[in-house]
Amino acid sequence: MATILQESDVNCFQKKKVSIGSRFGREIEFREGSPVQLLKYTEDLKDGFGKIALNPDALDILRTIREPLAIISVVGSYRRGKSWFANVLHGRHDGFDLGAKVEGCTRGIYMWSPPFKLTSKQSDGKTVQKRVIVLDSEGIDDPKQDQNWATKLFILCLALSSTFIYNINGIVGRDDIGKLYLMTDLSKFIQEPEDCDFLPRLVILLRDFTLESPDSFKDYFLEKLNNVNPDAAQGIRKFFIDFDVFGLPHPGCKRKMLQHMESADTDDLDEEFVEEVENAVKSIYSQLPLKYIGSSTMKGTAFVKFLQDVVERMNKSETSSLLSIPSEYDSVIQFVAQEATKEATVIYKEKMDLLVNEEELPMLWEELEEIHNESISEANKLFYERIIGSPTQMESYIEQLNEKISIIKKEFTIRNSEELMTYNENIAKNSWARYVKIGLTQETLFETTEEFQEALKKFELAYEKSMMKSPEAAKIIASYKQNQYPTAIDYMNQLGRMNAELAKAMRDKEEVERLQLESLAREEEFRMEIEAQKRQREETERNFREKMEELQTNMEQQKRSHEEMRQRYIEERQRAEEEMRRLNEEEKKELIRQQEIKFEQMQRTIEEENRRRTEELIKQLSEENNKALDKQNKFYQKQLQDQIAANQRQYAEMLQVMRSRPSGGEVKVEPCRIF
Repeated sequence: MATILQESDVNCFQKKKVSIGSRFGREIEFREGSPVQLLKYTEDLKDGFGKIALNPDALDILRTIREPLAIISVVGSYRRGKSWFANVLHGRHDGFDLGAKVEGCTRGIYMWSPPFKLTSKQSDGKTVQKRVIVLDSEGIDDPKQDQNWATKLFILCLALSSTFIYNINGIVGRDDIGKLYLMTDLSKFIQEPEDCDFLPRLVILLRDFTLESPDSFKDYFLEKLNNVNPDAAQGIRKFFIDFDVFGLPHPGCKRKMLQHMESADTDDLDEEFVEEVENAVKSIYSQLPLKYIGSSTMKGTAFVKFLQDVVERMNKSETSSLLSIPSEYDSVIQFVAQEATKEATVIYKEKMDLLVNEEELPMLWEELEEIHNESISEANKLFYERIIGSPTQMESYIEQLNEKISIIKKEFTIRNSEELMTYNENIAKNSWARYVKIGLTQETLFETTEEFQEALKKFELAYEKSMMKSPEAAKIIASYKQNQYPTAIDYMNQLGRMNAELAKAMRDKEEVERLQLESLAREEEFRMEIEAQKRQREETERNFREKMEELQTNMEQQKRSHEEMRQRYIEERQRAEEEMRRLNEEEKKELIRQQEIKFEQMQRTIEEENRRRTEELIKQLSEENNKALDKQNKFYQKQLQDQIAANQRQYAEMLQVMRSRPSGGEVKVEPCRIF
């Protein structure tokens, strides 16, 4: 069993009193109650590792639960709003301590008391009432925390819960993913059932998410997970067919209010934050699964035994020893069956005692059988409500119960049979003395055989009138026919009041009637036994059939839940793929558009460059042309100047010649050529 508490531990497990409560409001129902510590962890420097101790007061609360359980564990980082969210699950800001230190009594796991009832509609349209247990654990990443305990705490919450809420920072970090990887690498710590149905529904809360909200928080989370640790991402997909991820923005309040969120007013918080919290809570409750052992729902007694066994296993080694879920389940199933058998037999005996004492013995067998049916019906009702396990296991435990009930019933049967024998024997004795024995005395001796025979007839009529009809009554009269009748006949024969032939005939007649009575008594006993067995078989078959229908309903519900989760997963993947295709098409179009724009920009750039270069070339050519013209003009100008100079020299020479000739002579002048 789990560690026995020392007297010094008692104060640590006192129930925390909570005031009227700071209501969250909106559409989240307010739950009365207060937290009580379920278990605590104490370090033991002497042994080198600590021990987990259970709070007996909390276990007593859990044992009283008769409805199927839904267990929510809220686990996560230290001082990230984990306990506040556990409070909001109860429609309130206060309750579980916020920002609790990891010292003293605050260490371990707290549960809300009393666990509240929740009526919900199943996917098959049926309404089921479940009892919800919310567990708030200490932060799992405090630097002062024992790492062995951190691992055990994580594994413990996974094994116990049907919904596992993991509260982490909005920006998914390596440490958070490391803890998630632990959750998916269970082979080191847990021997799983083949169907892996022990794993809870997973809900991830990304707190203070300040980035732009993605289209799908789940895809965002898996992408981040895959980037850091692909094995963890693959494990999440493998073990959790469907899970939810909620991004909760910052509450939007000042630091002073953040330090006292138990006194917060919902209207003072950021509206987007409040809406996202409300959506998360409503979604969690709308998909809240029950805690199962195979196809049986877990109730209070089973949960307590399972918790005790798991804690005992975890206390046996320094590190987390291999936790065999199938073995623990078998242990719980056997324990629950034994407890149910014990309680059912106690109820049966108490009910039989009460009714028998009210009616008093002896009683007719039909009356006793009615009392038995009423008593066993009440016993079976409790037994079949409590019993869990597979049909084969149940058949074995039902057989054990029937055997124990049969033993108790036999005690009442023997008592009633003895009382019937005594009662009927007294009736026969009194009637015999009144009608027969009195005629066999010397003073009032029967005068004739006819008088004797008439007395015997009166005896039988009187006995039949006053007796309690039963096989015992037949046995009594048969006994008289075997013993008292022959004695009386022989006495009458000896006195000469009856001849030997008649006496012999009467003895033979009574012997035949005795044999008939004994045969009828045996037949009646056999008939009653057959009828009792038939009723018991019919009762057992009816109860077993109803139990099988319950198991079948549970299996169908689990199957529907799995199918719904799988369908939801498929639909989400299809939507994601469709969105991806749509995005791809849009991206392609956008890419083409961008390329066209880029091409147009390049074309404009090229044209601009060509224009610029053309203009530069034209300018350059113009400048070069001007230079060439300039140069050519200078050449022509020089030639012209040279020609003019040559002409001038020629004219000067001609003038000199003319001046030197006699007057009147004819002078021939050549025209000048200008190049």
